[in-house]
Amino acid sequence: MTDPAAQAHQGRFFRDFLRLAGPFWLAGPQRWRARFWTLSMVLLGAAQVGLAIRLNLWNADFFDALERRSMERFLDQIGIFAGIVAAAVLANAFHMVARRRLCLAWRDWLTRRVVGDWMEEARHYQVAQIPGDHDNPDGRIAEDIRIATEHAVDLAHSLLYATLLLVTFVGVLWTLSGRIAVLGLDVPGHMVALSVAYAAVGSVVAFLLGRPLVRATDLRQTREADFRFGLVRARETAEPIALARGEPRERTRVAALFDAIGPAWSAQTQGLSRLTGFSAGYLMLAPVFPILVATPRYIAGTISLGALMQTAQAFQQVTAALSWPVDNLARIAEWRASVERVLALEEGVRIVATEAARQGPDAIVLDRSAGRIGARGLCVATPDGTALLSDITLQVTVGERALVDGDVEAAQVLFRVLAGIWPWGQGIVDLPPDDGVTTIGERPHLPEGRLHEALVFPEAATAHPTAKVVRALSATGLDVLSERLEEARDWDRDLGIVELQRIAFARILLHRPRWILLGDTTAALEPADADAMIDLLARELPQAGLLVMGRHPGASDRFTRRLTLTRRSDGEVLLREIRARREAAAQPRRRPLPVVDWLRGGYGHRDGR
Repeated sequence: MTDPAAQAHQGRFFRDFLRLAGPFWLAGPQRWRARFWTLSMVLLGAAQVGLAIRLNLWNADFFDALERRSMERFLDQIGIFAGIVAAAVLANAFHMVARRRLCLAWRDWLTRRVVGDWMEEARHYQVAQIPGDHDNPDGRIAEDIRIATEHAVDLAHSLLYATLLLVTFVGVLWTLSGRIAVLGLDVPGHMVALSVAYAAVGSVVAFLLGRPLVRATDLRQTREADFRFGLVRARETAEPIALARGEPRERTRVAALFDAIGPAWSAQTQGLSRLTGFSAGYLMLAPVFPILVATPRYIAGTISLGALMQTAQAFQQVTAALSWPVDNLARIAEWRASVERVLALEEGVRIVATEAARQGPDAIVLDRSAGRIGARGLCVATPDGTALLSDITLQVTVGERALVDGDVEAAQVLFRVLAGIWPWGQGIVDLPPDDGVTTIGERPHLPEGRLHEALVFPEAATAHPTAKVVRALSATGLDVLSERLEEARDWDRDLGIVELQRIAFARILLHRPRWILLGDTTAALEPADADAMIDLLARELPQAGLLVMGRHPGASDRFTRRLTLTRRSDGEVLLREIRARREAAAQPRRRPLPVVDWLRGGYGHRDGR
């Protein structure tokens, strides 16, 4: 029994693909170039069909010349054949250029579109948090988009070529078939009917044999992507693995990922072997079958040798055109699997984009006109709706230095919400404009390249002279890096976590933002160093609003306010502000013994003043 959901999915497959990739010809910046190369491919494809027709006519003339043993006509046909070959060489060469130019342009456009949607407004982070078939986005973008575009162009060209062949050679074959008597009836165009029957039988058998290929190909590509991702993960965590002597376990894990490829490979191999075996026999019989059928007419003298060979070639062309599904079933399966993977990633991005764009009382609304950092009536949930935090109210004003600590997991979630990258929940989040706040998590983002450029990211290096950068490094205890400002490296991997966290504060000194939001940014520092970084910001940026969330190994008295996230036994997390001691210290001291104070004022002072 067919699943209705699966049928609906099948029905919208091409529509979704055209929606995603079709605007390349309609509204893309390279649409005129795309149209030019597409038109060039169509015209060159028509030229290739024209050359095929001319070659068919040449076959008749050539074999007639052989049958008549005419050297003059034989030499003439050799010259004509040379011209056909030269034209075919040029047409195929230019067609290859047009095809590859179109493939690269389309892949470039589609890659930029998918990456642009994926890397916008933290969607690359958010899509990794929701369930669905959109894992390994790197493989989907790098490999599946390539296959989706290249195979689509190849399949479209071959389909157009097959259609033109069918339209032109059906008429030729019908004329060459003549009439034959079948059970006393005069039947015209019998070779056309035979070619259709031959191709139909071949297509049906090939479809039945290769039907599992789509599922097997998709499974294999998924397992291959999992294996690549496992290797990338091993590379990125090389140091922890080495320190923990975890190589045997990682080898086992990587081997298990590779072993998972085996069953998918075997399933694909079985489908391909069945299809390849049938196709080999089918293609081997195709040129011989029409000769066997038409030979009695040649022996009877009804047709010449040239007409026999022309008929055989026309039969092959019609059969080849009708056999397009057979010849391209494996490629269609691979193309469809890749398109499905790209569409799944695009669907995941669309889902999180829709969730992030929600407005109203049931959504987290980012208010960037408030001129402060805080939250009002905030409730935070997981992507599946499970409550994490409830009824959070928090405000940080200009010049305040606030610390939110306590439950680590809750602090991390609240940090992501205030950073504007966690859209699941409801309530109002007050944020300053993007250009007025610096947000840094446990590790600052350092783009690969010159250290000077990485330090001042996202601003331009020219906006921060070297002397200014050196002072910021010196203030944060990173004098050793001052001599490496022009060095280009992958700094995220080259520097340790302590250096990275110090760099975060150096970047803040350079950007001098009005608002600073930090999450676990001092967690790797020694307590004294963590306090020194907070004191540095208080001294250099006294008017900036600072909110530190999560683990801070230093003293809490470096902050004007401290709020603690406490998880109750029922799992609910509450936000409690700790400021009683500071408020008590700020109040005037009570004077419980006014008589003593009066006596200290001297005898005779009745009012104690």
